[in-house]
Amino acid sequence: MALESVDRRLEHRCLFLPAAFVLMPGTFPHPAPPPALSAAHRPRSVAASRPSRGPLGCILLGGARHNETQPNGTQSAVARGAWFKLLEGQALPPEQKQKVDDAVPAKAVAKPRRPRRLLVSSLVMRDGHPWRGSSYATNPSANYAIGEMGKRTGAYEAVFSDDIEMFRADRIKQFDAVCFLNTGGVLFEDPELKKSLLAFIAGGKGFVGIHDAIATFVQYPKYDQWPPFGQMLGATENGGHPWDGESMTVKVEDPTSPLNAVFRGEDFQIADQAFQFQEPNLRDHLHVLLSIDVEKTGFSPKHRILAVRMADKDFPVTWIRAYEKGRVFYCSLGHGAPVFWNAPLLEHFLAGIQYALGDLKADSTPSADLPAAKK
Repeated sequence: MALESVDRRLEHRCLFLPAAFVLMPGTFPHPAPPPALSAAHRPRSVAASRPSRGPLGCILLGGARHNETQPNGTQSAVARGAWFKLLEGQALPPEQKQKVDDAVPAKAVAKPRRPRRLLVSSLVMRDGHPWRGSSYATNPSANYAIGEMGKRTGAYEAVFSDDIEMFRADRIKQFDAVCFLNTGGVLFEDPELKKSLLAFIAGGKGFVGIHDAIATFVQYPKYDQWPPFGQMLGATENGGHPWDGESMTVKVEDPTSPLNAVFRGEDFQIADQAFQFQEPNLRDHLHVLLSIDVEKTGFSPKHRILAVRMADKDFPVTWIRAYEKGRVFYCSLGHGAPVFWNAPLLEHFLAGIQYALGDLKADSTPSADLPAAKK
């Protein structure tokens, strides 16, 4: 089955965006506060079922408004108004917005059991400072698609924030799942934030990871700055991108899963960026939904494959897994903006989000333990 056409020119690599602003607050160890900003450029709260758009269609990713003192006696980054980095903003071009609007599913995959809230972050850090990740140009379409899917289908309310204080136990508890949408790098070192994020998921909530989420709490040349995060997610990125923009054949591994219903059991081709993972025996702890068919895609030393992957030729694209009482969904597609106006992939993402939220039931048994694997 051919998915909706993907622009093989990979326009996301040469996308020039209008000058607007994105405010990305967080607790960053700068030696001195940056200059004061005008009121128009100060952090603002964004809590809506779609990204808030400012001048020129700008998507504003801000932290929730915190003016109170934190439990440890310090004020939040937003309250201090000094510890954040202002990056050049991003606008969603009208033609891309229309493509996303045309591709967003019209209805939820499963009926929500109650109103759901999804915390979405696209924060990227490098050496303790905000950074433009490799998927930066995709942020406008990605955030708009995730927000619009929730609004149009009624499956969830998306709350967009790059404020790391949202991961405090008393704040994260208001959500049903967290989505790392092309996050990257070591987002924080605070042990309390690490504890509350993992406890949130382990206690019965959900985690959604899209593309660069697998490269979060990772910074070259070290690939596992926080091993428990990789253990929760199911794998750790290492070795770069064996396929970086060329067409790949994606195999539907579990055609019976409701997360794969849109593909009707048929493999498809797509041009995007692939990851490889450093752990052996991935299927011992992942329920793999989609994978790269290396025979049809092409597999050679030029792809700089890790030895562990050369041995098993296993390149999962999408998986789900249980994390104690919680649910994890990850998909490695999403580097290029065209992914977020591809209707079948958006429905796949929606199903994954609803699985993580707890509204879509699906078998998360590790693939190696399924009856078919034992034949």
